[in-house]
Amino acid sequence: MLRRTARRNRIGLAIIGLILFLGGLTAFIRGLGLYPGVLGAARRPVTDRAARAFVDGHVWFWAALAAVAIVIGVAALHWLITQAATGVQRTIRLEDDPREGITALPARVAGDAVRNDLLDSPDVRGATATFTGTPAHPCLRLTMTLEPNADPAGVEDLIRPALGRLRQSIQAPDLPAIVRIRTGR
Repeated sequence: MLRRTARRNRIGLAIIGLILFLGGLTAFIRGLGLYPGVLGAARRPVTDRAARAFVDGHVWFWAALAAVAIVIGVAALHWLITQAATGVQRTIRLEDDPREGITALPARVAGDAVRNDLLDSPDVRGATATFTGTPAHPCLRLTMTLEPNADPAGVEDLIRPALGRLRQSIQAPDLPAIVRIRTGR
């Protein structure tokens, strides 16, 4: 989902950038007075008497302008909500075949189990475990903060058994995991 969001961001920002570039280029060309027959004279106001008369004579113009503003506002709100989405899964689906029923586990429960398992070690100051991906194909994201005197090389001996117990408990032997280790100061 995050890749799709990034691609939409690039496309949307490219379109907005193109529109703003073309608008600026048009204003620049008008300011230079290059095409006065098409864009109007450089010293004349952008909204002349004919433009004001058109707007005053057509009530639908304001309705159309309001509709465009509402569409832009809703699109901007949708974009902001999409940016706030973290991609974190709330559930993990334990059944491979949904025709036999769906067994779901709250992802927070599985994450807390791994976190608590790791926090039992005196070398680990803090840990967070979240799941991304899809409910059927989750991916564990584990972030650990070690105590200042902890041996980072020895942490693998903590992580491997904790991940093994998690994979066995949710019956996902091929559960991918991304582990980030920070050293404490």
